[in-house]
Amino acid sequence: MVLESSTSNEIHYIQFNDEASLNAIASTDWKSIIDEVEKFEKSKCKYLVLKHVNGNFSAGAQLGEDSVSAMDDVSNAALALWNCKKPVISIVDGIAAGAASNMLLLSDFIIATPETRFIEVFVRRGLVVDFGGSWLLPRIVGIQKAKELMMTSNEINGSDLDKLNVLYKLCNSSELDSEFKLLIDTLNKQSFISICMVKDQIRKGLDKTFQDSIDIETKNQKSRFLHSDAAEGMLAFFEKRLPKFKNTLDE
Repeated sequence: MVLESSTSNEIHYIQFNDEASLNAIASTDWKSIIDEVEKFEKSKCKYLVLKHVNGNFSAGAQLGEDSVSAMDDVSNAALALWNCKKPVISIVDGIAAGAASNMLLLSDFIIATPETRFIEVFVRRGLVVDFGGSWLLPRIVGIQKAKELMMTSNEINGSDLDKLNVLYKLCNSSELDSEFKLLIDTLNKQSFISICMVKDQIRKGLDKTFQDSIDIETKNQKSRFLHSDAAEGMLAFFEKRLPKFKNTLDE
């Protein structure tokens, strides 16, 4: 098992720690990802953070293992991250290849360095793209660029990812922690339940027609007008102070 997890200050961290393999993900870790996401969803933590260690994010799945029998677990892990109701953040340095490259795309915010190495390495190994990449990447960077990256296995760096509008923030490795803290501070000033509902609207909207998406927005916004966060946000505006929002998903 390569996956490690910890919790601190309402943040649940996951990292893949195996320096010799560039943090490649073990076949047993895919189920662990599912378990970690489920545990996070049930906890009082607000943010799930996937982070680099040993100077790299992850080289993807470990080669030479029983990949065929683990494939269902790989797909289910991708679904668990995609369906996660709370914000997911990736902090990336070094290599992010294969399934790990697409793991980043499932995040809501990506903070990365110019030294980040993003590689859709699958066809180089005689494989096809997995972990949701063939659905996600064309929607983020456009069909033609996605074809290039996935059909050639060309490596691009963090600066290129930023130009493709993949990243929330590009910064030097020494600034990763401070940029992450700034992001958390920014999110903590918002209504947490509203953030989570917007995430849900975006996710569902990608699978639906414009009319379906409008219907979801209308239903959700009506519920917000009746929520105490909306009243607090309005009152704080008139009183010229920061709002004190609830941090729950139970209303």
